[in-house]
Amino acid sequence: MISQVKKTFKAFRKRGGFHIFLSTILLRIIQFILGILIIRLLSKEEYGNLSYALTLTQLIIPFSGAGLYLSLLHFGPIQNKFTNKVKLFNFTIRRGFIYSLAVMLLMLGLAELVAIRMPGSVTYFRLFSIYVMSYYLFYTAVSFLRVLKKNKGYAASLLLNSILVFILSLLGIYLSKGIGYTIGFSIAPAIAAIVVYISIGKKEKIDIKLFERVKELPVKVSEYTKYGVFAGLGNIASQMAWQLDTIMIGLILAQSTMVATYKVAALIPFSLVFIPSVFMQTDFVYIAENHKNRKYLINYYKKYLMIFLVITIIILSVWYVFGSFIIRLFGPDYIKILPIINILMINVAVTFLLRVPLGNILAAVGKAKWNSYSAIAMLVINLLLNLFLIPRFGIYGAAYATVISIALSALISIFLFKRYLNSLICSGENK
Repeated sequence: MISQVKKTFKAFRKRGGFHIFLSTILLRIIQFILGILIIRLLSKEEYGNLSYALTLTQLIIPFSGAGLYLSLLHFGPIQNKFTNKVKLFNFTIRRGFIYSLAVMLLMLGLAELVAIRMPGSVTYFRLFSIYVMSYYLFYTAVSFLRVLKKNKGYAASLLLNSILVFILSLLGIYLSKGIGYTIGFSIAPAIAAIVVYISIGKKEKIDIKLFERVKELPVKVSEYTKYGVFAGLGNIASQMAWQLDTIMIGLILAQSTMVATYKVAALIPFSLVFIPSVFMQTDFVYIAENHKNRKYLINYYKKYLMIFLVITIIILSVWYVFGSFIIRLFGPDYIKILPIINILMINVAVTFLLRVPLGNILAAVGKAKWNSYSAIAMLVINLLLNLFLIPRFGIYGAAYATVISIALSALISIFLFKRYLNSLICSGENK
């Protein structure tokens, strides 16, 4: 077992995994510090309105550009010719730009309707429409770096983005409170994207074409777009489970202070999800390349479980021992959120061991549609549970709803993973 773990870590390091891990840790630390500063610098009501608008935006983000940057991650690695990878990259930039623009216009036009129960969040929601385009441009660029297996460049890009987010968001807060934060936060990825695009163009010696139509695409446009839409829906599953409850609190209780309280409680558990996500990001391309290798997929997940079972136990142990000290960082207004966080920490174990790895494996092997079905099932369950539990238990009901829905979604992921493995045997493609 120990030798297997050593081999896994060695391969992880060889693929640039530790560069991504360190850059992501820095990103999360920066986000955590920024989160604490926002909580302390803004009033509880203003923070609640801003959080509600950001939560709504984060549910839309996976569909920015129709999720074509996710299609690039799946179809890019399986192309044998470099020129075909470039064609997919340019197609993704151009077509995704148009789709993102459409999403921005919808956000601007429907803001008052979407935030009808929290009118104080309308202005923030409209400003966050900038983030939709900004996010898409940046993640299309870094997705291409991952396709080329340039994990060190990918890590550097993440670090650049996190630094820009921190500087511009903080500057925005001091200049114009919540509005300034929203603008700084939204434009930071666009600036980082420009830097990355210039770097890719020079180092890879390719022409990045935003306004030219790509001819002779190596993949059917309908198939490429369909994958992006379904992958976006699947990708939203884990986020939606953490975000839908915040929206439902705003809709049912209609109190910005309650939204703020729950948002702060979810900050620590949600922030921890980056740990397994980094591991999967590093290996996503390699899983895609081995999507028909049943033995590889099984062994990969077994090695993953060996490592993350230990990590999960350590994290939960640290939290339940020192949690009461950690929450004091948020200030006296949030000292009573410990029981809610304790409930939400259950999701950390389920997400680490089941939801994140299996969801990413299914996406990498091309079963984005299956992930979307799982997402829809989870969202329906979460919605119904929130409608039933929040009126009875308040924000505690939202926490219970999230835990139950994510656990059920994880069980669905197990079933789908087994189904895919069995399909390889039936098709005769098992290796």
